[in-house]
Amino acid sequence: MKSIRVYPYRWVVLGALMVVIMVSEMQWLVFAPISRAATVFYKTQIPEHSLFSPDLLTIIHFVSFLIFSVPFSYLIHKIGLKWSLRTASLLLALFSMMKGLTAHNLTSVVITQIGLSLGHVIILSSVTAVTNRWFPLKERGFATGLVSLFQYLGLLLIMVIAPMFISGDPSSADYGDGLPGLLLGLGIATSVSALAVLFLFKERPPTPPTQKIEQIPGFGASLVLLLKKKHMGGFMVIFGLSWGLFNVFIAKTDSITAFVNIKNSNGILGLLLLLGGMVGTVIIPLLSDYYRKRKFFFAFSMFGLFVMMILFAFIPVFLGSGMSFFFVYIIVTLLGFFFQSTIPLGYQYAHELTYPVQEASSQTALLLVGHLIGASLLIMMNLKGGVYLEMTLIAAIALVFAAFFGSLFVKESPVIVTEEEKLENLARKEWVHQR
Repeated sequence: MKSIRVYPYRWVVLGALMVVIMVSEMQWLVFAPISRAATVFYKTQIPEHSLFSPDLLTIIHFVSFLIFSVPFSYLIHKIGLKWSLRTASLLLALFSMMKGLTAHNLTSVVITQIGLSLGHVIILSSVTAVTNRWFPLKERGFATGLVSLFQYLGLLLIMVIAPMFISGDPSSADYGDGLPGLLLGLGIATSVSALAVLFLFKERPPTPPTQKIEQIPGFGASLVLLLKKKHMGGFMVIFGLSWGLFNVFIAKTDSITAFVNIKNSNGILGLLLLLGGMVGTVIIPLLSDYYRKRKFFFAFSMFGLFVMMILFAFIPVFLGSGMSFFFVYIIVTLLGFFFQSTIPLGYQYAHELTYPVQEASSQTALLLVGHLIGASLLIMMNLKGGVYLEMTLIAAIALVFAAFFGSLFVKESPVIVTEEEKLENLARKEWVHQR
């Protein structure tokens, strides 16, 4: 058997990618924990009942992914990783600095966010290709997991850092001040990280990290194969609703903070959602692996999500009856737990339902549906200055219940089913034939 060689430089490549993804995630959600303060800062530039507001910056990234993820994946295949990532790095460096230097002008901030979103999509679309090209098979899951970890780290950091830079107390005369400093500081960090990718990234190692030559089909061909798989169409919608709603809750952190009667823009609810989510990301998939059941634990997570969303919707009522904010924090943490537990479990469940279709293809399909649902919900929540936020939340609860009910009809993973279950199914079929 021929031996393969891997190179220590793969960790430099991965490290540069991880850091730039982290700061790109921070650019995406920079206004999420402070949207009320940012709205006051830009109040003279925002038309009444308009989508043109700080919340528009989060919507832009959803829409950009929907429009450009497939074309950019094709572009990466055609021009190569190095030039694709160099293009993304230049976009991130240029537009992050422009965003920081023109922070007083909301129109300029929105335009630069479009440029940043394009770089963001290229970076995200390149992750699988980078890990496949630089890492041996036994390390690819770990490498991809590290990238995901830094995505969440970016979200966590912005929930902490953004409120530290601005005046988030609505009773203060300088409410909203500090925003230009935040955007400029973040712009410098993004530029440095992007330039690191520009200079450190190499197209490929001197020798491939595996003997297996993988032929990755195009997205169109993969999508046809996916949709031919029984139950996959419905599962994509169920997963997309969970993924899209989680990102909506993160993107609307400050509006949701206002919903539960917290006056300051402090990012605490976004932080709790993410911390609870990080625990759920580990616990539920681990239990699913141990008991070798995907369907049960995915449906359990969807039901938990439904219950927590109902409790969340009634938080204003609970507070009016004297409930402590401590219980609010517990509800929000558990909401994040169940939200996030569905995502890694859903990725694996979908891959097993569609086997032998490549995992990257099934994940791309799931993310496209998730971005579509997330963008639709965000737009509804921001119409006419947010008057439909509570109505959209109620509709989302009904949709989550429908998704839970639908998950009961998705078949168990054919890959993970236990021998005991196989025997039970065989016995059931034999009993039917005897009649």
